[in-house]
Amino acid sequence: MRVGALVAAALLSTACASGPVASSPARSPLATAASGLRLIQVGSMAVPRAVQTSTRLADGRVLVAGGCTDAGCNLGSAGGATAEIFDPRTRAFKPTGRMHISRDDHQAVLLSDGRVLIAGGWASQGVTATTEVFDPRRGTFAMGPPMGTPRSGFTAVAMADGRVLLAGGETAAHDNTATAEVFDPWRNTMQAVGDMSVPRSAHAATLLPNGHVLVAGGISRGVIAASAEEFDPATGRFRAVGSLKTARYKAGSVTLADGRALVIGGAPDVEASRPFVSTEVYDPATSTFSAGPSMAHGRYKLIDSVVRLGSGDVVVAGGAPTPEIYDAREGVFRSVQGTLGATRLFLTATGLDRGVLLVGGYDLRIQPTAAAWVIE
Repeated sequence: MRVGALVAAALLSTACASGPVASSPARSPLATAASGLRLIQVGSMAVPRAVQTSTRLADGRVLVAGGCTDAGCNLGSAGGATAEIFDPRTRAFKPTGRMHISRDDHQAVLLSDGRVLIAGGWASQGVTATTEVFDPRRGTFAMGPPMGTPRSGFTAVAMADGRVLLAGGETAAHDNTATAEVFDPWRNTMQAVGDMSVPRSAHAATLLPNGHVLVAGGISRGVIAASAEEFDPATGRFRAVGSLKTARYKAGSVTLADGRALVIGGAPDVEASRPFVSTEVYDPATSTFSAGPSMAHGRYKLIDSVVRLGSGDVVVAGGAPTPEIYDAREGVFRSVQGTLGATRLFLTATGLDRGVLLVGGYDLRIQPTAAAWVIE
């Protein structure tokens, strides 16, 4: 089994599967109140997947690409080059074009012209700098421009001007980078931009209403980071902002309807023996973080399993057997009816016209699943 992004799963405490650890704050009554949403299992994928990407297409379907597909998440599994599309009308998956490279722990971003950029990740020979672009009209992948730096465990954020910021990550096992670059879909080019203040991977990144990208936490040279910074696309540079109150590794994040950013869960160490129930709220007006509401379950490895609904509420799906929803009006987390059957790490969540699609992930034995669910 490869090290890096997947190394900690086998060591995760079973406390994560059953709820918060003993040191976590007590649950409030509101934190476990029912949300009215329920979890429904739908048609399975063709292959089990974890650390894959799921991207909503312009027509409402969802592209699911790559991932580790065998027990233990070993490198080089043939299924890691496959892709399939979920149709919310039939609630079923169908295979689509095959990627040129088998990859997991990569990133995927919907471009303004409807195509999807697939970048980086772990490939059979290690971390890759390659990219591919999926054309949904043809159902095919074409090679894109290589990144200047190989990356896994990085973030990719589509900015307001249509370009994509790719920041940080691992260039090899335990080797974090501070570099960043921008993909221009019209010129089909990658261009280096200013470095972050520290090298980091497994961090959170969120597009803010002012067009900046917030980058927070992660791991830097073996130390879990609390630092945060904003990328300004106008200058191509990062600037340091207020730090997280708690250093967080493999946390989730989302922009709230009021323009603030919510950073969710994570862990204080790579063993993840104490996944956090806590959250923090970033206010771009003051560049500071404050404590947010607590969840019912400690969660980490949920970077791609957080979705804001049209109502402004937020679904948090990964890192525990039961999803939760952040009630934005009341400022509390509520439970979703139903269970995933196990703690699902590196599960992906994607917003649909109605509900949220949950796909794959691996359990505490590092066994990926082909199962999929819809929250509605």
